[in-house]
Amino acid sequence: MPSKDEKRAAIAAHQAARKHLKQVSSKTRDVNDEYLKANAAVIKAEKNVPWYRR
Repeated sequence: MPSKDEKRAAIAAHQAARKHLKQVSSKTRDVNDEYLKANAAVIKAEKNVPWYRR
């Protein structure tokens, strides 16, 4: 069971990943390597955050 600090860190990492994805996707509508990497980072970060916190 993760501690409160680990939960907070996971939530912060998820928020940062989503913010980065938003910045990348606002540059262009095309799906490029940068977008795919940012999207993969969001997916990876989501695994440590409960669904109701996303």
